[in-house]
Amino acid sequence: MQRIRVFLRVRRKGVVLGVAVLTSLILMLFDSSIQARFAHNIVFGLVSIGHRIFAWPMGLSALRYENEALRDQNLRLSLELLKLREAQLENARLHALLHFKSQQAAKKSYILARVIARNPARIANTILIDAGTDEGIQARMPVVTADGLVGRIMEVHGYTAIVQLLIDHNCRVSAVVQRHSRVSGIVSFEDGTFYLKNVSLHGNIEVGDLIVSSGLGEMFPKGLYVGQVVKVGDEAQGLFREVILAPGVNFQNLEEVFVLKTNSQINN
Repeated sequence: MQRIRVFLRVRRKGVVLGVAVLTSLILMLFDSSIQARFAHNIVFGLVSIGHRIFAWPMGLSALRYENEALRDQNLRLSLELLKLREAQLENARLHALLHFKSQQAAKKSYILARVIARNPARIANTILIDAGTDEGIQARMPVVTADGLVGRIMEVHGYTAIVQLLIDHNCRVSAVVQRHSRVSGIVSFEDGTFYLKNVSLHGNIEVGDLIVSSGLGEMFPKGLYVGQVVKVGDEAQGLFREVILAPGVNFQNLEEVFVLKTNSQINN
């Protein structure tokens, strides 16, 4: 096969001339009608080949255009789907906010703010909100969402404020079990886990118990939801029980928060 290819490449002109002469001699043996039909078939074949050759790039161009149109349509549909999902999530958040606001409306005890930055000025475990002294916000005010306690106001400016989150180890909450046992302790965040510290070995506390702020220390009002007990350590370990909590708030997805007013501000 390789020898034939080499021969045709070297003797190409001679081969073409020989085929043409041989074809002419063969045609001379037939009458004019057969010659005309043969010539017609050759012309038709050449035209068909030429049409395919020229139509192929046009087909590729049309296919490319169709693929681009489908990609554009797919992108538009994906963007619309993302918008719908975001709208659905926002509606759910706003529904929860409206429910919380309806509970607090009679007291007018809150200031609604949006989270505009995380860890402002490189202060770890904080968020920046779009309300400050212009809205009456003061340092040490509690910050909550419909899901529970978020933290407290750490620093206030004219139109913004920095919130120290509960996930900061310096932000601790005096808390109590929300049932008749009223077991108390201190909620703190250590090594990525929420603990209820200083719980007595004889304290009646169980998995599933709800933990709320106790109101002691005058930092956080009484009854703010903090989290739920997910693990209670063995009574034989140390002087206190190890109690682990699941926080009510998702600190990674904060978008809107409520700053709770002080009693003096509510009365005013």
